[in-house]
Amino acid sequence: MFLRILLNQARHRGGVALLVFLAITALVTLYVYSSNTTRFANRSMQLVMKNMGHNLVLFPKEADAGAIHGCTENQLLFSDDTTRRMSESLDLLSKYYVSVLQARVSVEGHDVILTGIEPVRRRDETPEKSNLTLPLDEHEARLGHESARKLKKHVGDSVSILGESFRIVEIFPPKAGLDDCRVYVNLKRCQTLLGKEGQINLILAFLCLHGRSLDGALALQEKRLAETFPDFRQISKMDIAQGRYLARITTRKSLSYFFGIVAIATAVVVAVSGLQEVHDRRQETGILIAMGTSHAAIVSLYLAKILVVALLASVAGFCLGSFLAIQLNAPLLVVNTRPVSILWQQLPSVVGLTCAVALVAELIPIVKLLSLDPNTILSEQ
Repeated sequence: MFLRILLNQARHRGGVALLVFLAITALVTLYVYSSNTTRFANRSMQLVMKNMGHNLVLFPKEADAGAIHGCTENQLLFSDDTTRRMSESLDLLSKYYVSVLQARVSVEGHDVILTGIEPVRRRDETPEKSNLTLPLDEHEARLGHESARKLKKHVGDSVSILGESFRIVEIFPPKAGLDDCRVYVNLKRCQTLLGKEGQINLILAFLCLHGRSLDGALALQEKRLAETFPDFRQISKMDIAQGRYLARITTRKSLSYFFGIVAIATAVVVAVSGLQEVHDRRQETGILIAMGTSHAAIVSLYLAKILVVALLASVAGFCLGSFLAIQLNAPLLVVNTRPVSILWQQLPSVVGLTCAVALVAELIPIVKLLSLDPNTILSEQ
């Protein structure tokens, strides 16, 4: 009986129900498209900021930070095993560690900064956000822009470093800093050339926020570093760290505001259509109540109808919004992040939120429905 009345309602008000369905579908489509676009754009911006370089430098407390920044002869050495031990400490918020040994040397008659590098992987790093420093083979070298200019070298050329030959596999674009004067080689090979086996001067790392504020993340990182490696300290490159944090928080806030706008628009559509339906069906409602139908049964008819419409519209909107996000954003965002795809894990939340908003909005017409007096309605007829 309940289903028959519900079907009769749907047929009688099929046009209005269809319009409500299309309106909710359009709103959900817009939200899903914006959500996917924002999510992938956010990841893309974070990766762009990450590729600007590491935002943490770690070294012993007694080391002279000026000597490290200027790459002078007064740099303190410590064991390169420290990097591996840090990478095994998952309590630290830092990832993408790189062991670094640096020294000023003469290469083919020009002063450069010989830099041995070795990335150390942490087991919770993802393939998408891998270490921005790639490893080098024993006979490979990368040159900073100024080093390549002074040495007059190009990719594929060979360069002689302290009597050993290396093949140039990459030349970095200018960065207007000390990195332009570097010649990067394999860490083990650099340690052998400099006679400093097993030693490094500093560790590069990247601070991950994990949903915290930047200041909170830095404070927590310093606290945990003091607990696990009390003899070490860190210096943060705030321009890189803050840029990545702002990219994350801006997209997150904009999406939350947009969700509020879509939710309000959905609630208005449902409430207005529901109020109109209650008004149009006053006579039928009065007859049902006069026949002994309870208010709960009549209310359940309205709730069931809007729930079915919201459920179907949310699924349709999710599929359409995901499709548009793939078609319009894939050519732009796949370069810096994982390929844009349908995020099926979001479907339950989209359906649940849409149905919840629709049910809450339907309470407004239900309040009006419950206030109807069947005797007054029937006497009017």
